Amino acid sequence: MILLTGITGNIGGATARALLAKGVRFRALVRDPGKAAAWADKGVELVQGDIEDAAAVTRALAGVDRALLVMPNGEFQERAELAFTRTAKQAGLPWIIKLSSPEAIRGTSSPIPLAHIAAEDAIRASGMDWTFVRPSFYMQNFRGSVKGARASGKLSMPMGNGTVALTDNEEAGAFIAHVLTDPDSARHHRQCYDITGPDPVMNFHQIAEAIGEVIGQKVAYDDCDPRAFQEAIRPFHRNQWHSDAVARLFAEIADGRTPGHKTDTFQKIMGRPGRSLKEYLASVA
Repeated sequence: MILLTGITGNIGGATARALLAKGVRFRALVRDPGKAAAWADKGVELVQGDIEDAAAVTRALAGVDRALLVMPNGEFQERAELAFTRTAKQAGLPWIIKLSSPEAIRGTSSPIPLAHIAAEDAIRASGMDWTFVRPSFYMQNFRGSVKGARASGKLSMPMGNGTVALTDNEEAGAFIAHVLTDPDSARHHRQCYDITGPDPVMNFHQIAEAIGEVIGQKVAYDDCDPRAFQEAIRPFHRNQWHSDAVARLFAEIADGRTPGHKTDTFQKIMGRPGRSLKEYLASVA
């Protein structure tokens, strides 16, 4: 039996859709069953509880031999992931798959990658088998950029000359579902998978050009003021901590401390190229 966390979020939801498409039964730990009611209607077994509630996690892990740990980036992410790891170890979970980040590199000062590093270290020390899946910069970060580019002719982001490799959320979920259901699961144990889509590493001038090609008009990259950008996107973040953390992460991309790095891991394991940026942009244009 598989346990998923984060099913009402982007990657947890993408993984759930991929598992259902495969006809795989699984269980999900959810804080709010009402928010997850659509999954219950699809036959997903829901267990109510918080990820930091040891009793709820233990109930959810009964009969489970593999679990996906997905948490939204947030102020209490590290604490929650460490709590889940402790309970999973005590419950005798054989294998944990954690959604992480390629920015989780020692030397970073950004709080989001630091939380991933702490959780990865705890999982490695737990004695459980583990797999870390680290999708690169999500194409969904440009979901609203198409509309903005149509109106202004610009892609306005404070990314300097930084570069990124790109991954689609749905492809990340499909990859995780494949790992979870691979008959040869042992080959994924103690593996760290940095995954990207088929595009080369791109700077934001090139991304603006790609948006322009999709919408049929010239789009220029506007390396806008970081503080103004942070204020503009603040309403879309959960709180001040989240807004500040995203700004720190973007600053490390902008100044080249975390450059994009393309891999062929997705392509080798999945046997297909994955969704390109232009294909994604066309789907939301």
